[in-house]
Amino acid sequence: MLRIGLVPIVRPLFRGAKFGLEVKARAALEALAPRLDFELAWVCEPVAEAAQAEAAAKAAQAAQLDFLLLEHVTFATGDLLAPFLELPLPLGLWALPEVWDSGPLPQNALCGLNLGMSLRRQTPVKWLYGDPEDAWFFSRFRLTLDALRGVKALRESRVLWLGGPAPGFFAFDALPMTGLMVEKADLSELWAALEAVQDSEVDELLSGFDEPSDYTQEELRTTARLELALARLAQGFDGVAIREWPEIPEKLGVMAYSAMARLADRGYTFAPEGDLLGLAGQLALQAISGAPAILLDIAHFSERGLMLWHGGEAPKAWAEGPTRLIAHFNRGCPAVRDMALKAGPVSGLRILPGNKAVVHGGELSGEKGYDGDSGLLTRASWAAQEIEPRQFLASWLNHRLPHHLAVGMGEHQGALLEMCAWLGLEVLPVNLEENRLVWRV
Repeated sequence: MLRIGLVPIVRPLFRGAKFGLEVKARAALEALAPRLDFELAWVCEPVAEAAQAEAAAKAAQAAQLDFLLLEHVTFATGDLLAPFLELPLPLGLWALPEVWDSGPLPQNALCGLNLGMSLRRQTPVKWLYGDPEDAWFFSRFRLTLDALRGVKALRESRVLWLGGPAPGFFAFDALPMTGLMVEKADLSELWAALEAVQDSEVDELLSGFDEPSDYTQEELRTTARLELALARLAQGFDGVAIREWPEIPEKLGVMAYSAMARLADRGYTFAPEGDLLGLAGQLALQAISGAPAILLDIAHFSERGLMLWHGGEAPKAWAEGPTRLIAHFNRGCPAVRDMALKAGPVSGLRILPGNKAVVHGGELSGEKGYDGDSGLLTRASWAAQEIEPRQFLASWLNHRLPHHLAVGMGEHQGALLEMCAWLGLEVLPVNLEENRLVWRV
């Protein structure tokens, strides 16, 4: 849960300082906490002097906050604002509305907000205006909380890189630069974990298999053993980027996808082909959307849209209809989950080396395509700009992006764009050129 801090600024010179507006505003903010899933974790006494501001800024930094709200109950000059503007914290400047709109000016809070925004230039700051119950305040504040959940995931998550990237997938070599904690492990740890799985554990797991399948339970024993081993290796991590081929099918005679899919049903997050930055995108999308995120390839284009596809590791939460365990499309061995991807809006994120990112989205039709998990993207958008699916494809290729799209449920591009701003990630613009060579972008 996000930890929010609050600093009211109340200068006694202004009439509005005597109305207890900061008390009412705090109560209204606390009432929002259950709805928006945050904790008002730290609130300081009203600040009126520079010395108080210095002390409050130090206390705020020590409070381990995810976001600090500096509340203009009244106007404040730069000497009160400066200690907070220098903090290495995501910061919001908030002005309460005036209590009346004629006669003597009661608070001058909006002017104080204007002054404060003009002073913070090197790092991001979000402005907010109005009472917490106001629609404008609520929508802007909710968007920021969603974005900060993504920030928190990318700064604090602990992930396992199991085996490194798939062979020849050189674009998956990059490490994230957002603060994500990465631990590396060789596939030898997977082989050891497989050896440690008891036959009785496999029997127990198989007894609960109820998903329709082209295979008998006996034929799924190895995939069940693999599921148990992967679950053990994933303990204590927020996600795993796994090199699931060629070693696993060559050594075990099975694909890892049904095991990954079943684990995803239970809340585990796996990125195939050792795509670490793809995994980072999944974690951010999950934090923002509250639902599982998956990695997909762009497998086909037609006038109907873009066919998004992957090998069969998606959770049932993404299924438009029934699912079935079938043979891998290429190797013919067990097992992958076959299903159509759920119809509805989606959002996507591709984090790139050099502190860059792509934010995208669109609409899935619910139609099934290739074996595995697949769906048709019939509407597309890039950084919240509506474009045609073929323009999306052109832009993706023009930017020479890695071939995995991290995709989450729902429309969350606004939160993703704000998250990138907090993290200092440059969001790549759409590049719609469809005919001539694009080289320098």
